[in-house]
Amino acid sequence: INAEYGEGSDKASGMLGMWYGSTALRSINGSILGSETAGSKAPAETKSSISKLSRKETRKLKQEDENKPHPDDVLVSDWWSKYYHALGKDERLTRVFKQRNLPTLTMYEYELEKEYNMFRDLMEVIKLQRPDNELPSDFEVDSDDDDAHVGLFKGSFKIYPITEEMHKKAEKEHPALLFKNLPCNDVERVIVRLYVIAGINLTPLDFGGSVDPYLWIKCGKETKNDSANYLTRQINPEFGKMFEFDAHLPRDSQLQIMVYDHDLIGSDDVVGSTTIDLEDRYLTWKHAACGVSKQYIVDKENKDCWRDTIKPIGLLKKICVLRGWPQPTFKGKGSTLRCYVNGSEYKMKYFESNRAKKGPDDKTFGSDEHRLALYVIHELGVVPEHFETRTLFNEDCPGIPQGKLHLWVDIFPWDRNPPPPINILPRESQKMCLRVIVWNTIDVILSDENIMGERMSDIFLKIHLEGMKKQGQETDIHFRSLTGEGNFNWRMVYDFDYLMAEQKFVTYQRKSIFQLEKEMIKEDPLIHIEVYDYDIFSSNDLLGWTEFSLVAMPPPTKTAKECELSIYDTPDEDRISIIDKKKIKGFWPVYDDSLGERELTGKVELEIEILTEEEALEKPAGQGRSEPNENPTLEPPDRPNTSFNWFLNPLMVFKILIWDKYKWYIIGAFLIALLIAFVALLIYTSPGAMTNALFG
Repeated sequence: INAEYGEGSDKASGMLGMWYGSTALRSINGSILGSETAGSKAPAETKSSISKLSRKETRKLKQEDENKPHPDDVLVSDWWSKYYHALGKDERLTRVFKQRNLPTLTMYEYELEKEYNMFRDLMEVIKLQRPDNELPSDFEVDSDDDDAHVGLFKGSFKIYPITEEMHKKAEKEHPALLFKNLPCNDVERVIVRLYVIAGINLTPLDFGGSVDPYLWIKCGKETKNDSANYLTRQINPEFGKMFEFDAHLPRDSQLQIMVYDHDLIGSDDVVGSTTIDLEDRYLTWKHAACGVSKQYIVDKENKDCWRDTIKPIGLLKKICVLRGWPQPTFKGKGSTLRCYVNGSEYKMKYFESNRAKKGPDDKTFGSDEHRLALYVIHELGVVPEHFETRTLFNEDCPGIPQGKLHLWVDIFPWDRNPPPPINILPRESQKMCLRVIVWNTIDVILSDENIMGERMSDIFLKIHLEGMKKQGQETDIHFRSLTGEGNFNWRMVYDFDYLMAEQKFVTYQRKSIFQLEKEMIKEDPLIHIEVYDYDIFSSNDLLGWTEFSLVAMPPPTKTAKECELSIYDTPDEDRISIIDKKKIKGFWPVYDDSLGERELTGKVELEIEILTEEEALEKPAGQGRSEPNENPTLEPPDRPNTSFNWFLNPLMVFKILIWDKYKWYIIGAFLIALLIAFVALLIYTSPGAMTNALFG
């Protein structure tokens, strides 16, 4: 192979006709590229011993430290983290990917072929017309008439002059071909994997401005209909689907992707479609058949493990063959390692100058030669690991986009033992339980006035989670608080679905009475706390409120005296996540910002705890103070005598409002009244008594 593609291989190379996988390339795949597989699993990191502890305690601490997951681990636990990082909408992912030097995806905002000149590096594509039709002139508008179009011719032409010297030389020996390294015309059997990630702004076709999308795929004569898994009312659906085809090139070179709108009544409507030419991607030297990862990870248990059938050195050699270059050579070791490709020198130290700081273990990343070859491959301009954005079109609305799809395609030779497919199934939510215990309120503003002119409030709280207001709960009422203090000892229990990696609540709702099926909605993990004053004959008065994220909570204060509105100005890095802390207790201020500025209107003492579904079953707890009143047991609050419903207890109202304050006045008035009555009765009866005494 070195002799065949060595000297003179820098001449023009090309292709005439359609070609697939030659004997030369097969020998490259078999010997030069080799059948190397990813390396062994990287050894676990060792930690330094801890002094001043016994060996048993040291081993225990080590084990606990190793088993304890980092809070950021969940953010990058699956393939979707790379997708959301590429979208650039999550600052947390940007930070974690940079800190950990993780491999990334490249997002193309258009079709992949448009980014790479339609993959015309090896051949041109010419439309074939019917013989009985005249070719349209340059002045005709309809130059791409579908009736005249019968197929495509793919090939390359090389026109060159023949000199007299070349003619004489050709009489003595067969002239050298200018098109070299051409495969034979055998049919190439390949494995095609289509990964459809998500839809973007699909055109609504349903009443109410929505769409129930599903995918229909065709490769050659094989079709796959995913109508059974249609999504409900999703203009921006997350498909997370992988479709695999056993195809033969060039026969099955057209991959058609269609998005349908599911209808309960009548036939389903076509939203739009797009078509991918697999042949162009398979033949180009840019290796568009499988996007090249930016890191050569050989640890098979790593989700970012190398997934191509060809290793970096083999891939570099294949590119050199396809481009008519001499084979690459390597010299030196370690930081002095160099690679020479087509007269250019590439040094290892240029690419890994900061690897001592950021790079993982060498065994995880493969050998130096493979890593340098991978750097060179990317310098040459191959297609990186990516996803592309394809626009959907509909024949009924020519030229008008009907939405877009995020997807990518992998094409592997059938006989090269393709790696297992990537799992891009949509993330599944986790059943969680949030328990909130309302202990007390302090310094709540007093909005009412009793008949004696005293300020007071009938305090109670309402708490709900974002997107779940109908499932909100409220405490009982602390009647006639004269100081703004309320005592509750009241538990609220919320069951919800939670996407751990995205930190989102998941709810299923019907937004209108005409909607037959519920749609999935993702909400930020916010908790809303509202303090009310209870009124019988009018609507309740909202005294104060607050809301904050459960994964970025302002740290509560231990005492009510320390509780101020300034805690809401806590920077993001100092905030608390209930997911990490599991349980938090303290005081949070509530406020009124209806006039534009926040005004402190009270302080709420809460205990917030989050549990998984399994933990909630192991530690049962009822709402309010109902059974099972456990974890912890809540006793009835010790409220003052003024806290009761006055309309149901008139005697208690008299005792509290009149007797307790004016009882001595009442007793004195009563004694004086008795004395006056006695004197009056004495005066009234005295004349008669005296007459009877004098005259018998």
